[in-house]
Amino acid sequence: MSVNQIDARGEHLTVPAPIADNGGIGPISGEPLMMGNLSRDSGGLALVAETSYTPPGSLVPTGNISVNLIGVFALSVTAKSVLSPGTNVAIAPGDKVYADGGTYDSVSGITYGFTLDVNTSGYYFGNCLDTVVAGVTQYARIRLKVAG
Repeated sequence: MSVNQIDARGEHLTVPAPIADNGGIGPISGEPLMMGNLSRDSGGLALVAETSYTPPGSLVPTGNISVNLIGVFALSVTAKSVLSPGTNVAIAPGDKVYADGGTYDSVSGITYGFTLDVNTSGYYFGNCLDTVVAGVTQYARIRLKVAG
């Protein structure tokens, strides 16, 4: 390992916490996030918060959270291709899921509060490993996309 290597596989990193998430509390462990200004970069990095963050008595972003960039996570997925009014589409194992909506925090570069679904106008987040019946919202195993 070279002296300047941070993480050999890039699996676990520390990033700035988006303070506005969850009503000013910050991300909670297990929450899906994306890093990168998605309006400019359709790639973005798919993340899942490893740690939770609560600001120290103010709404000033002063901390960081640990995130995972690689792995499979149980995440809430909606089997729809359009959220409003709603087009129900079943999700099969291996299907791509997308981050749809959400809020971009320009200080941290993190997008949060999005829905995972099969709406291809969203941003590719990963692949579902389970079957999700059309129109249903449930937890399913999601393999994070690998950047590149």
